[in-house]
Amino acid sequence: MESAEDRDAARLGRPTALLLGLVMVVGLMSSVAAVLSDRGKALIGGFGLTALLDGEATMKLARLLNEDLAGGHELATAARALDWLVVGDLGLQVRRGCGNWLFLREELDIHRDGGAASSRRVAMVDGVNRLLAARGIHLVVAITPDKSRMKTDALCQVGRPASLAGRFDAFAAGLGAAGIDNVDLRAALSAADEGGYYHTDTHWSEAGAKAAAQAIARHLEAEQHAPVRGADVPVIAGEVKERVGDLIRLAGLDGVSPPFRPTGDRTAISTITMPAIIADDLFGDMAGPPLAVIGSSYSRTANFIGFLAAELAAPVADMARDGAGFAGAAMPYFADGAFTATPPKVVIWEIPERILDAPLTAQEIDWERRLASGAL
Repeated sequence: MESAEDRDAARLGRPTALLLGLVMVVGLMSSVAAVLSDRGKALIGGFGLTALLDGEATMKLARLLNEDLAGGHELATAARALDWLVVGDLGLQVRRGCGNWLFLREELDIHRDGGAASSRRVAMVDGVNRLLAARGIHLVVAITPDKSRMKTDALCQVGRPASLAGRFDAFAAGLGAAGIDNVDLRAALSAADEGGYYHTDTHWSEAGAKAAAQAIARHLEAEQHAPVRGADVPVIAGEVKERVGDLIRLAGLDGVSPPFRPTGDRTAISTITMPAIIADDLFGDMAGPPLAVIGSSYSRTANFIGFLAAELAAPVADMARDGAGFAGAAMPYFADGAFTATPPKVVIWEIPERILDAPLTAQEIDWERRLASGAL
């Protein structure tokens, strides 16, 4: 007897087979057209024996097909959708956990000499801390824990290497040993709705961003580093709608609709009006913000900086950068004339866990030398 599962598989299989057939037919026709075009004929006519033997001919022909293939982008997207529908594959950068929970593969990478890289980064943070303290600026470091660390209940078949278990604590311990102020966000995120992360995105959800902002604000208040409170900052919830996360985009499926891709998160994006910076003396000279955030895309996603401003009732300078990694926001900020002219009283440095033990970039190595010489 045919089961319900069999009927569902057959129902899904028919459109999948039709789509696969369409992709193959269109791809074949487009490839033939490209080869028979004037450019294709000229390219093939110019092939000599040497080009055929050393692979140059194959490389040039492949480039021709990639560039001239009719609907190439659409065909590639259709192929990705097929991978998702048939085997649940999301490409090289994304891993699928339970249900609709997706994870960034980069969080699971094991780096050779990761411990040494982590120690060097602790030393760099220590150098920054000392140089800022000499200017009367307080530094607070907040490590953003991996989503795969916080959502172990949603990993299922995604294997997180056991060797990564101590990565967060080792870096935090290094900061503590150097006397660097830091905030552990794990408890706050664990208490947030669904662990504080979007299902289909690497980043915090608004619940997670708000929880992280509250934890940092309470820490600043307890350590007497919070700025003077001003007027309350209103937070207005938006309309609930689908949010297609960055992991769907990394899988190459953001150009298609469900069920041909994972369903995005249903969420309401808040509107937060940042408080203005007010002159702080009788002559009306422009003052800098009391607090600046240098961080990664986590700081720029889900209204984290807005929530921090609302918790503190004070202006917060957004100096974070998407893709900043460890120091991609810190280096340009400290080199900016605005930092020298209107320095903040507190700097929050948000650092993603997954980058702590990754090999240092050339820019980081250069900055490491500058810090050792006493220059930000």
